Amino acid sequence: MMLLYIANNQEPLRLDDLLNQNKNNKTYQDMFFVRRGGPLVSIGAWCIMPNHFHLLLRERVEGGISKFMKKVGTGYSMYFNIKYQRAGNLFGGPFKSKYIAKDLYLKHLFGYINLNPLDIQFPEWERLIDKQNSKIWQEFLKKYLYSSFQDYIGVNRGERSILNLKAFPKYFLTNKEFGDFIESYLSFDPKE
Repeated sequence: MMLLYIANNQEPLRLDDLLNQNKNNKTYQDMFFVRRGGPLVSIGAWCIMPNHFHLLLRERVEGGISKFMKKVGTGYSMYFNIKYQRAGNLFGGPFKSKYIAKDLYLKHLFGYINLNPLDIQFPEWERLIDKQNSKIWQEFLKKYLYSSFQDYIGVNRGERSILNLKAFPKYFLTNKEFGDFIESYLSFDPKE
């Protein structure tokens, strides 16, 4: 999550600069207040899973998404290689992206990305959608730290949010509206 914040920067990013800043007793939360240049992208939703991640991005500068994804991929690979004393590529290929032209699909992505962590604990959740399971799933999502779900329901994480909702349509004006959207998403029964 910190890398998503730090990499969203038009200035070059060097891992040793971050490590040197961290030697000055900076905490994880402090890293969200490191001075950056202008952002490359606006982030509307995000989710980090054990073996992949999803990002809903809007480009702020020409080529911003590609530059941002390169920084994220390179930064994480360097971190991972140092931590596990290995070398070489970490990812199997370039990132995949899709241009979103339809408003309904864009709104759907806010649900899809924020609900993706359910696959970890409840791999069959999409086949078991009902009102009873919805409550259990929402409790799991409220505790999952690695997605924008907590931001949308109003949890104060202690660090600066990486979201820029001003760049996206105002689908959810309140935390309750987002909660209602998720509730309808999780309890939709096509048989009704």
